[in-house]
Amino acid sequence: MRTITTGTDAASPQEGINRKRFSLKGAGSILLAFACISAHAFTLEEATIAQVHQAMLKGQLTSQDLLKQYMKRISAYNGTCVKGEVDSATGRQLGIVTPVQGAGQLNALLTLNVRGQRSKTDALDNDPNMPDAMETAARLDAELKRTGKLVGPLHGIPIVVKDQFDTFDMRTTAGALANYANDRPPMDSTVVARLRAAGAIILAKSNMGEYASGDRSTAGGATCNPYDTSRSAGRSSGGSAAAVSANLTMCGIGEETGPSARNPAANTSLVAIVSTHSLLSRAGLIPASATLDRPGVLCRSVADAATVLDVLRGYDPKDPATAASVGRLPSKPLETFAAPAPLKNMRIGVIRDFMVPFSHADDDSLRVSEQALADLRKTGATVVDPGAGNSLFTAAINELMPSIAPQRYKMLRGSEEHPTPITLRMLSEDAPSSPGEGRYFLDRYLKNRGDARIKNVSDLIANSTFFTHPAIDGVTTPPKKRLEDLLTSKRTLNDKNGAPVTFTTPLEGLNTEGWYANRALMQAIIEKVMADNKLDALVYPTKTVPAPRLASPVEPTFLVYRTDTITVTRPEGEFTQTRKVPTEVRGSLTWRLSPSLGFPTITVPAGFTREVYDRATVIGKDGSFKAGELEGPLKAALPVGLDFLGDAFSEPTLLKIAASYENATHNRHPPADFPALTH
Repeated sequence: MRTITTGTDAASPQEGINRKRFSLKGAGSILLAFACISAHAFTLEEATIAQVHQAMLKGQLTSQDLLKQYMKRISAYNGTCVKGEVDSATGRQLGIVTPVQGAGQLNALLTLNVRGQRSKTDALDNDPNMPDAMETAARLDAELKRTGKLVGPLHGIPIVVKDQFDTFDMRTTAGALANYANDRPPMDSTVVARLRAAGAIILAKSNMGEYASGDRSTAGGATCNPYDTSRSAGRSSGGSAAAVSANLTMCGIGEETGPSARNPAANTSLVAIVSTHSLLSRAGLIPASATLDRPGVLCRSVADAATVLDVLRGYDPKDPATAASVGRLPSKPLETFAAPAPLKNMRIGVIRDFMVPFSHADDDSLRVSEQALADLRKTGATVVDPGAGNSLFTAAINELMPSIAPQRYKMLRGSEEHPTPITLRMLSEDAPSSPGEGRYFLDRYLKNRGDARIKNVSDLIANSTFFTHPAIDGVTTPPKKRLEDLLTSKRTLNDKNGAPVTFTTPLEGLNTEGWYANRALMQAIIEKVMADNKLDALVYPTKTVPAPRLASPVEPTFLVYRTDTITVTRPEGEFTQTRKVPTEVRGSLTWRLSPSLGFPTITVPAGFTREVYDRATVIGKDGSFKAGELEGPLKAALPVGLDFLGDAFSEPTLLKIAASYENATHNRHPPADFPALTH
């Protein structure tokens, strides 16, 4: 018998949308009066934006009808999906959780846009200037009836938004159980404002990895993968992905600092677009790494993702970086580029550097990826493939890096007598950090938010409740420790006698020089390879390790190290440090080339595994979960994703390629465990 532990009515992990306790305050009579639309007129599951709009214009569907159908699926499928002890004071799972296979629930959505459920600091929620989702749908229906026209390209389209994006009418805490004086920010993020202006209905705030990292949040709990609820939906933006994949909404908005939009897309058989760094505004986004953060669009089809991206793009004075996008894309709608067409004039280069079998965990994803390359050739594209074990990038790295990043080149190569070959994998996964960045930008966000209680990171820590768990190899550190690490850095050196000395330094100010230098290097390498080979785009598997089990060790990222000893001079004197330099790495979540570059990437479904391998869990003496030996093979059909990457502002080209590949393969299949509901 399956047991799923839930919290109390007063404080459930789903903020009132647990399947067993689904409350419809403020909209109860409307939602409970749900009436099904006949199957021949409109089918909800896997519907596209174009199909919805066609049905609306024919009078077969209203925005309210569509919303009611999604609400019914949310009520059925959005309950708690893991086991775990419930804290009596908060009603939440704050400790270790255990995954449940076949849970039939996803816990993908955190806060519904329904009056009375949108804020913990405004339980009355009666402001007429804050219409909820159903009230917005009614207004859109009235407008369509009056004019016979859609108000915009997203008229009546329900969209869920990652809780990292500000919504003036709904609580925004990045998944945290933070005691804001007002849990609603003063205004919408630019992304949300543009969605509303295009006619979209903000259906819900999606659950997320707290502060954009991991599979769970204190406020919402763990999100589960709709293809196997014992596995990760993709961390960070996993709530948006799980909701879209299981047809709880049309599309979702995520965010990517490293793998946080493409990884969920790959894990849940979705299309994700992470655009050029300057194309979409980050104003009103709770920052994870402002130099890397990019909004991501998650949909079930390339055309839908293009439609959503099109309404979000463009200059925003609140985010000066977007000025670089002015005049860089065609004026016609992006969805016009998403019509499938032969790719006979396209040249697409294969990044074989990301197709290395490090262990049996990579095997089946690589099998799917090889088939994807064969399918890509059938579209008419010229696939420029250096062959297994070879690279298009080695010569460019060795030519450009000594002049652009000489110190890093010397550090990575090590001894001239026995130099370490520098690979694209090393540069992609081991990018320099920006000291003080996290604190600087989060403090700035909180100051601008203007909350009476929480004004900076220290206040945030002092006024929050946090989940925690023992260390798990490859799994994100719990959120309180991550916030504390934003305040200070610790460095352990050895004095002249070899004794360890730890120095603690407050992290204040901002230093992004290393980050900008790395971006310049990576862009130069990619642009040279694309120019030399006359490439329109690059292709590679989004990841080679399928969705891992929740709360379990994952495949290691850094596989081989070289140990160097360096001298460090400080005011206190000279010290030495033993430094571990990674010489072989793998992208255990996704390859981080796109965020390092700031170049656009589209992830598309490539197929499904037949079998997988997982790491066994070994409990350490300190209670930590250590990665043991590989277990398997286990028969499992888990999604595999394919990335198409281009240079800056190449979104139209990438959309054309992705749409053609999608049309040739039709690799997206909805998760069988979340079927259509019987009426």
